Amino acid sequence: MKRILFTMMLIMTVGFIYGQTTYYWVGGTAGATGINTGANWNTALNGTGTSRPASTGTSDILIFDGTNLGGASPATGPATVLASGSISFAQMIFTNNVNVNLVRPTSGTSTLTVNGESGEDFVVEAGSTFRVLNSTGSIRFAMLAAVDACRVSGTVSVITGQQFRFDNTTSGAAGTFRFKSGSSFTSNITSASTSYAFGSSSQSSNGWVVFEAGSEIFYLGGFSPNGSGTNFSAIKIEPGNVWHHRANNAGLGGNFFNRESYGDIIVENGATLSATGTIYRIGNLTVNTGCSFVPHTSGQTVVLGALTVNGDYTAPAAATNKLVLAGSASQSVSGTGTVSLNNLTVANNAVVSLGKNVAVETDIDVYGRLNFGTNQLTGTATFKAAGIDAGTPGTGNLISGNYFLTGNTVFTSSSVGKNISGAGIAPNTSVVGFSATADSLYLSQPLLVSASGVALTVTTTSATLQTANTNGFNPASGSVIASGIMTFDNDINYIIDAPTTWPFGVTTGSAGNNVNTGSVDVNADITVNKGVTIKNNLLINGKMTLRPADVLHILAGGNITGTFGPTKYIATDYVTGTGVQSMVWFDGISSVKTIPVGTINNYLPATITPTSTSDFTVAVFQGITTNGILNGTAFTPTQRLRVVNAVWNVNLLTGSGTADLQLNWDDALEGTTFATLPDSDIGLIRNIGSGPTGWGPPIVPGNNTTNVVMGNISVFGSFSAGAVPQVNAFIYNPLPDKTYGDPDFNGGATSLNTTNPIIYTSSNPLVATIVAGNIHIVGSGTADITASQLGDGVFPDTSATKTLLVNKAPLTINADNKSRFEGLVNPPLTITYTGFVLGETNTVLTTQPTISTTATIASAPGMYPITVGGAIAANYVITHTNGVLTVIPKANQTITFAQPTTKTYGNAPFATGATSTNSTIPITYSTSNPNVATISGNTITIMGAGTTVITAMQAGSDGFFPAPNVARTLTVNKANLSIKANDAVKTTGEVNPAFTMTYTGFVLGQTETNLTTQPVVSTTAATNSSPGYYDLVPGGAVTQNYNITYTNGRFTVLPLSGTSSLYLNAFQSNSTSVTVRVFSPDGNLADIVIFDMNGRVLAKKNILLINGFSTVTVALPNYSSGIHVVSVQGNGVSLKKSILLIR
Repeated sequence: MKRILFTMMLIMTVGFIYGQTTYYWVGGTAGATGINTGANWNTALNGTGTSRPASTGTSDILIFDGTNLGGASPATGPATVLASGSISFAQMIFTNNVNVNLVRPTSGTSTLTVNGESGEDFVVEAGSTFRVLNSTGSIRFAMLAAVDACRVSGTVSVITGQQFRFDNTTSGAAGTFRFKSGSSFTSNITSASTSYAFGSSSQSSNGWVVFEAGSEIFYLGGFSPNGSGTNFSAIKIEPGNVWHHRANNAGLGGNFFNRESYGDIIVENGATLSATGTIYRIGNLTVNTGCSFVPHTSGQTVVLGALTVNGDYTAPAAATNKLVLAGSASQSVSGTGTVSLNNLTVANNAVVSLGKNVAVETDIDVYGRLNFGTNQLTGTATFKAAGIDAGTPGTGNLISGNYFLTGNTVFTSSSVGKNISGAGIAPNTSVVGFSATADSLYLSQPLLVSASGVALTVTTTSATLQTANTNGFNPASGSVIASGIMTFDNDINYIIDAPTTWPFGVTTGSAGNNVNTGSVDVNADITVNKGVTIKNNLLINGKMTLRPADVLHILAGGNITGTFGPTKYIATDYVTGTGVQSMVWFDGISSVKTIPVGTINNYLPATITPTSTSDFTVAVFQGITTNGILNGTAFTPTQRLRVVNAVWNVNLLTGSGTADLQLNWDDALEGTTFATLPDSDIGLIRNIGSGPTGWGPPIVPGNNTTNVVMGNISVFGSFSAGAVPQVNAFIYNPLPDKTYGDPDFNGGATSLNTTNPIIYTSSNPLVATIVAGNIHIVGSGTADITASQLGDGVFPDTSATKTLLVNKAPLTINADNKSRFEGLVNPPLTITYTGFVLGETNTVLTTQPTISTTATIASAPGMYPITVGGAIAANYVITHTNGVLTVIPKANQTITFAQPTTKTYGNAPFATGATSTNSTIPITYSTSNPNVATISGNTITIMGAGTTVITAMQAGSDGFFPAPNVARTLTVNKANLSIKANDAVKTTGEVNPAFTMTYTGFVLGQTETNLTTQPVVSTTAATNSSPGYYDLVPGGAVTQNYNITYTNGRFTVLPLSGTSSLYLNAFQSNSTSVTVRVFSPDGNLADIVIFDMNGRVLAKKNILLINGFSTVTVALPNYSSGIHVVSVQGNGVSLKKSILLIR
């Protein structure tokens, strides 16, 4: 109420200040009287004020107020209001949820002239609706020069078979008519003559109507809302608007999607959207199932948001249109339909996820980031992933807020997709379109300033290709399988998200063994298909295997990053027999740098800290040799006892000074003796090519716990980890304690006597035996292990004994927790064993455990102990852990079932949404009226309009009582169906043709055959009806599931002379008027004169002849009964007809 009072006070204040009078519609809702009748307007909402004295008050404010449309006889509508004649006014307002349908009841045109005043001149408030539906004649809103502010916050809908338009003259200001957020505009103008909702280039100014973010356009057919004319669009659509395309537009009048920009577009209702030119901007483009999007044959189609195709997006064959994906935020291509393109460009600043396969005919250009996932680009196109291009400078003229710049003389269509920069250009802006005729570039983001001659640069900053295809970029089966030439420029980036042996794209015809990249992210285990040079960064988040002879080259300034470890490193693979090995080449190391190398099976990193900036190569192989070379002489088993069985080849390529070198290894590569040595006895060793093993003494100490050796190095080459030389002739260190189940191990004795082997024996074969020279654990306990060696003439016979302690293995015996509902027998009690080794089971226990509980069938709800114990085993230390038996009380169940929202016939099946406090028993459903809805599982399927009661039920069980049923009423509204009689033509004297109809709104694939009773078309025109226009009136359809709206068609009865000759018909329409109907093949002006047989002129009136029938009613207040003559005279027009008038 406060809002209403405020609105009234504001209007009264404005009217007072500017001398305006406010009139409210009080003519009721029945459509009996017209807007040109003064008594239908009143200065008081309740009709107690003053009527409008004339229909031409140029300063008047006219208001349709939804709280009362009937004045003294209150009515709220919806209302049908007749535009019976032309009127003029300053402002028109639709407010307070009013719903008005404006109709011209007869042929001809009613012009509503809006003169404008200070303030808003045409307003449809939020919640209010202005419609033009089923008008018999034409309606025009003429906005004069003073009109500078029109606003729609509610609904405007124009569905008519006659002409309708808003226009503001060609000199009108742009942006004066604005559809605000929450507003909607529906258009379906199907008049015989062209008619555009907001005018054409000869009627209105370019861009005078603006659809702001949050507004919606519903195109249901007919002429284009954009209008017509070269490079003309009456409407400007801002990002965030949604265009609902619900009818085919091919071949219809006007500019459809031609050199314009849009917000979101949804193609729905089985429609086909056919673009007639370049589209410079679409936000999200959605093509629903059964629908099609057909781009123009040339130019660009620019999408900045998601492209979702569940229908069909297919470009005309052999055309040149280019889909440009150029969003500033992440965007996707997805859906279950077909996408088939002429050309595809992923713009420099775009981040695109490919959620489906896409076929491309001619060219694919990737300047930005394209995530293929597991999908593919297919077709006959060429493919190019662009690298870095510094570009060519140019200039342009900028206007702030525009998405295009002018004055370009340098940049061409080859700039589309590339990055553009310069003063006033938003960061991360891409070129999305090019116009040679207007010297314009169209951009992905609005300009920030207005300026002329701004210096500009168009560049590329390198593409990023991301794939989760296990075939990588294999041209036969990978992410890109287009049959044209493929080009992968230098410096492009890769993100590999799935295991593959083809992670890098290879340019068609390239014979090189190396690819040059920007950055590479390895997020899975891969094997490279080429050697690779990396300019920026290598992320290791998986195992990257280099093939033998491959080189991974990190350029100066580049880096290797990641959380390195046993599953995330670079494997430098090799061929032992030929000595061929891959390596990592790292330039410009100036500070501590870990090179995460390893072999196929082990992670063996090397960390280098040089004293000056230097270049290094690093490789590692498993199997230490006497010369440190891959195919050198392998160490003997005895020699391997005191080393780590791997070699790191670390070489200095350029640089000077020393470097700290650190090596890490895996326990599995340690010799048995090496593993027992203290930190002081191990260190970094370098192959020196001489001595008993070819390796020098270690740089001690190392760390035998963290597996690290390190040292400062001045001479580079082959490195490993080894022990200090043995001093005593025979060394046999104490044996480490073992646990039952441990694997076989070497006793670790070493000797300078290399002639005879060391032999081990065991004093207790129940604890340990000797197998293949290693100690094999048999059971827990102690055994004396003796190491013996025969003398060789230099060293005497030697023997030493050490005690081996084998501890029992830990074994846990758990009583499993159980539960049951009260009143039921106990469930079987079970045991879980944790800790058995060597594949053993509870059969090795010398005494089996017992298990019991105190709960009986009569026990009350609660928790009862499950006791386990008594197990005995020779080789295990046993821990018994008791469990719990929970007796659960029988519980209630409660169903939560929300009231279903009202549905409309044709809506998709939907979930019931019911839940229960118990999820172990399913909820079942019943429906009281299966003709309205059926239920399968948890899904409700709509069958027809009406109501039905859906009942949710849940049965009981041993532990749950049945849940109380919950019933909810589902209401299904009828779907809206429009039936329009199609226009028809015949010549007078012919039998009427069979009339046809067009149906809009059928759902679920239905057609008119699904109607209970078929509609028929009726008309007042008979075989010999006089020439003229007649209504074709559809009606009579009967259906349970649709609300039917009928739209009349026009039946043109031509004179016998056809369409090329003039024709006149006149008849007495009532006692005071004569109706004159003229058919003219051309437009013209003429005068109608009625005179009696004495030549006395009784009436005279001008008539505007159009191409077709023109009908005018001539007032004739004074005449005598008898024969009279009707004459129509004008330029090239001379017609006469005698008629009988009866007083």
